Amino acid sequence: MGGQMFLLIAIALIAQQTQHTTAKKLPNFVHVCKRSDPQIEKCLLQTIESLRPELPNGIPKMQIPALEPMVIPMLVVNRNEDALKVKATIKDVQAWGGSKFVINNLKINFEKLNGEGTVLLPNLFVNCTYDIDGRLMVVPLQGQGIFRGNITNTKADVKASLEVLKDKKNREYFQVKDIRIKLKVGDANGKIIPQNINKNNDVLTETASAFYHQNRRVVLDIITPIAEEIAVEFALQIANTILKTILYDEILPKELP
Repeated sequence: MGGQMFLLIAIALIAQQTQHTTAKKLPNFVHVCKRSDPQIEKCLLQTIESLRPELPNGIPKMQIPALEPMVIPMLVVNRNEDALKVKATIKDVQAWGGSKFVINNLKINFEKLNGEGTVLLPNLFVNCTYDIDGRLMVVPLQGQGIFRGNITNTKADVKASLEVLKDKKNREYFQVKDIRIKLKVGDANGKIIPQNINKNNDVLTETASAFYHQNRRVVLDIITPIAEEIAVEFALQIANTILKTILYDEILPKELP
């Protein structure tokens, strides 16, 4: 999700000049792009690279959260489909590796207010707690515990569109109107540590783990739509929080200072 969030920033945020809620200038290390730059995609990628050293700890002035680790307090999953019937609460999510994203095939059209690109995330190390009750195909899923894992070679094809709104002072600013994310997870390995230890829970955990390792690609494809929904919700929230603090003329200045 870290790469997806920063693709949105590449689409609409990077060249901002000030945050009018705090009237603070952008940090000096940020590479700024001119609105009419004929190589705007290349310029925006340079901007992202200028931000990268700061991403592990976050950039408070730009309302960009820390990515090492990326922290998500809670996720709730509720699915009722033929292959997956599950209710799960996932808490205290910590993910390392989000700042190592790579963006390819970036295309920006500021006249039409849309953009697209591909985000690659080599490794995402995840630690969280879970409380789950349901079924994956023929395998029961039940119990509470800790999950530690590594998600590798994730590819996200992202398309986003923006809209121009006006604040109470009739000043224009951007918001993300729509975003579509198509994920492909290369692989995922992990360890489940049950907390409510009993014989039945151990059997369920071993059964689920064995089923996953024997049918890894099938399982990943089944749960990918959940990851896509979470990624869209997270990206929209982060991007619009940032964009709401800045003006159109500050996002893409006609001339560089």
